[in-house]
Amino acid sequence: MRKNLNLLFILIGLTIVSGVVWYFYGEDSSTLSKNPLANFAIEDTATVTKIFITDANGQRVLLERDENSRYWDLNGKYKARKDAVDLLLKTFKRIKVKSPVPSTAKENMLKLMQTGKSVEIYTGGDQPAKTYIVGTPTSDHTGTYMVLETPEEGRSSEPFITHMEGFTGFLSTRFFTDEEEWRYTGIFDYPNLEDIQKVEVIHHNEENRSFDIHFNGESDLVLHSRLLDIDIPQFDTLAVKDYFIRYKKVHLETYQSHMTPEAEDSLLNSQAAFTLRVLERSGKTKKIDVYYKPALVQQVIDDSGEIYPYDTARMYGVVNGDDVVLIQTYVFDPLLVGLESFIVK
Repeated sequence: MRKNLNLLFILIGLTIVSGVVWYFYGEDSSTLSKNPLANFAIEDTATVTKIFITDANGQRVLLERDENSRYWDLNGKYKARKDAVDLLLKTFKRIKVKSPVPSTAKENMLKLMQTGKSVEIYTGGDQPAKTYIVGTPTSDHTGTYMVLETPEEGRSSEPFITHMEGFTGFLSTRFFTDEEEWRYTGIFDYPNLEDIQKVEVIHHNEENRSFDIHFNGESDLVLHSRLLDIDIPQFDTLAVKDYFIRYKKVHLETYQSHMTPEAEDSLLNSQAAFTLRVLERSGKTKKIDVYYKPALVQQVIDDSGEIYPYDTARMYGVVNGDDVVLIQTYVFDPLLVGLESFIVK
């Protein structure tokens, strides 16, 4: 008898739980599938031509597909990070509704989403094919509150909890509006080394270490001493080739220097430690001036037993005399070698 009562209580409990779930999430998957304003996905992301993201603070990012490049245009001025654009397109393709918002929370959530981000997705034409209003993550951080708007249906009066199958987390951080975060970080990007005419490496404090490499095509490389203004007759050709190949792909860490405007101005008016410059066959020039970054915590001891005053992980850079950026030491150290590295001993 006692076992039967326990079983009865369990069944009652399951019924109550099922009722609560149905009350809060009454629309089943078949109902959602028939609701066009619950269909957030873009099945063919190759048709996406433009993405416009705005936030409540007035920041905005316009991404436009460039059919002649691997990279999208950013705000009509820069190249956009390919990884970040690809992640957006992947999100557009795989986004799904996890569940409706509980009716008791719907009104409050709609008010909160008035200050959410707007993501307009264009597939050609003047009107966005779909617009996401992106709210906050759910309390368990496994979903994101969103509202969908389309030209045909208008804006949904129902907010939904969205997610991406195969991914645990929330989606709102993918729709960022900081232009500096979106900028493509490749400073030297030459998959075809034939595009390079000359590389210049300047050691401002040790002129005898400065050099140029002239590239005349195929395997014709000329090593030049900037101090003596002469071509080096004998040098380690393999070492020079290995060095030259590094310019195929060199990236910054970020365009966010994390410096105050006053600190950036001070840096721009100071002498760089190094300058790397590439002259392209097209006549264009790309340049980065490299500065040591003071260590925040001086714990590193150098070879002479003294405390090393600089950050060993990062340095500052100034791109084309304008943008102050952060660069990683392990990426740039191999480029900051001196002329002596190539001399046959």
